[in-house]
Amino acid sequence: MERGKPTNLPGIKKQVAPSGEGTFCFGVGVVTGVKGLRGDLKLKLRSHIELVDNIRSVLVVTADGIKTKAHVTSFKAEQKLILLSLKEYPDRTAGETIIGATIFTERSQLNDLAEDEWWLDDLVGLKAFTVDGVELGTVSAVFGETSQLLEITQGEQSHLVPFVKALVPTVDIKAGRVEIVNLPGLFD
Repeated sequence: MERGKPTNLPGIKKQVAPSGEGTFCFGVGVVTGVKGLRGDLKLKLRSHIELVDNIRSVLVVTADGIKTKAHVTSFKAEQKLILLSLKEYPDRTAGETIIGATIFTERSQLNDLAEDEWWLDDLVGLKAFTVDGVELGTVSAVFGETSQLLEITQGEQSHLVPFVKALVPTVDIKAGRVEIVNLPGLFD
């Protein structure tokens, strides 16, 4: 498959780069409203709460592109709501000015991932080998809404591999490699 083709396949989308700034590139969520006079911001999360519940500082990016760094004073789940309080937005009036804004944080502030989870950025660039040790190429992209396809590129050729444990049993970020079960036709 030609490089770039997967974006044209129905139901498959290439992962897009975050639109934060500098090290603040991890999207936490979108401000959907304000609760109470203290201005607790209601968030629609883009990730699991267990990953972001200890963040200390954020970048607030409004729809018109204004970016403001802010300090987290509280981050909590209350019933079905996720509430975020920021020092720079101390009351309801201030909070209402950023409804619709996207909240970003630094990757270094996130909690550790589960054992079989990886950052997309860490997968891209890994060397791909068969389980027998034959080099297949390099992971050049990750495709799909739920990151279900790895693009393996060697020279001008690219192949899509379903990113499931049965076909990709080993992901070793420290060693810089993934191992793939080379089924007949997968790399032909």
